Amino acid sequence: MNGLPPYKDEHFSIRNVRHKIHDRFKALRDAAIRSMDGRAPYRGPVRLDFDMHAPGFEAGTALIDYTGGIEDILDGSHGVEFTYLPIVYEDDCQVCAGRSRLIRDPSEFYELRITFLGETVDGETPVGGGAE
Repeated sequence: MNGLPPYKDEHFSIRNVRHKIHDRFKALRDAAIRSMDGRAPYRGPVRLDFDMHAPGFEAGTALIDYTGGIEDILDGSHGVEFTYLPIVYEDDCQVCAGRSRLIRDPSEFYELRITFLGETVDGETPVGGGAE
């Protein structure tokens, strides 16, 4: 995805249209919807690998803030002024494995790789080595 990823903001939800980075939230949700292509949100364990290419972090953020923001966006949530259905998985607590890293780069973009653990493909060993 082009640009910086959304980050978790404990003070003001990025799901709120008035948040200064709501556009990042919307871009990731839209990309996830396209990627899922009508598939129902996964209910099993999930691995999330995340590479952030950027010169550095935004002021007051760390890698864990971006990872947490991404995880929150891909599941469902509701608040007083918004309701969002889950897209990739039901709840971010399903993310049980993964890797996040900053790759110093003058360009700003990020890559996500999501693996549904325990899912079989044509009777083969479960993707990610999860239990059947």
